Amino acid sequence: MRLAPALKFLSLILSMMIFSACGIPAPALLPASPTPLTLTPTALPVTETFTPLPLPSPTLVPTATLTPLNLNPQVILLAENFLEPDDLVLAPDGSIFISDVTEGTVKQYTQAGMLNVILSGLRAPEGMAFLPDGSLIIAEQGRNRLIRYDFVTNTYAPFLDLVNNTNNLGVDGIIWDGSNLIVPDSPNGTVLAVSADGKTVRQLASGFVRPTGAWTEPEGKLLIADEYGNAILRLYPDGTLEKVADFSIPDDVAEDASGNIFVAALGDNAIHVITAQSKEDIVLVSGLADPQGLIFDLDGNLIVTDSGHHQLLKVIIH
Repeated sequence: MRLAPALKFLSLILSMMIFSACGIPAPALLPASPTPLTLTPTALPVTETFTPLPLPSPTLVPTATLTPLNLNPQVILLAENFLEPDDLVLAPDGSIFISDVTEGTVKQYTQAGMLNVILSGLRAPEGMAFLPDGSLIIAEQGRNRLIRYDFVTNTYAPFLDLVNNTNNLGVDGIIWDGSNLIVPDSPNGTVLAVSADGKTVRQLASGFVRPTGAWTEPEGKLLIADEYGNAILRLYPDGTLEKVADFSIPDDVAEDASGNIFVAALGDNAIHVITAQSKEDIVLVSGLADPQGLIFDLDGNLIVTDSGHHQLLKVIIH
């Protein structure tokens, strides 16, 4: 039999009066147990994950014995359907890393012909370079800074903020020369050397119009592609600059072990070579659309981003 609410309340008051009259402490009135809360953690920003690569010291030069230069090369399509592929770097395991400026990604083209997304959500990624510890430095043009990607933790973090007080686009290509990161400081017309920890920055040269690419030569010399200066220049360790050749909007430069210099030129949409023997400028591949990145694979052949055609190409030069 259930008591009405008013009778139930009266009964409770009466019981407390009886306890009080008899000197017995009244029982404590406890609040009802609260309903347990179910907390949903706030999602943290997700960084692209990837199975870590082996982390030996990088070997970023071709290992093949070079045969004579082929001036009528075969061109092979490796991958397509990129948005705007730009710069390239050879990884320690022989795979090729490609930055895509418009898509904001860095992808890996494996030796088995697979494409893996390493990073996304970047703002106009451009040049890349591997440090001796196996981590990857990426030039983020849209923020004019360098970031570092760690393959062990699968995370990236700021590495070095650069200065841009101009209206020019930010940093472009970068390379590792064995001791320092070489950074063509594109908006400011200088070339910088940055230590592996990012804490020491030295200016090596100034007076460029827009330096966008670099390549190391023996004895500490550097080749610099001065894009809007329409020239490839040689930078000596003492800061002296020497013009190698004139080109129409050269974006990137590379040199093979025989001393042949290759140039990706936007002005005529071609890959050029200055041969080591004749020093003659020869058009090696034409009919491209905004060729950008230029490196060698482990066989000593050229890898090129044909940006306007959204492709990654191999040029068989040896």
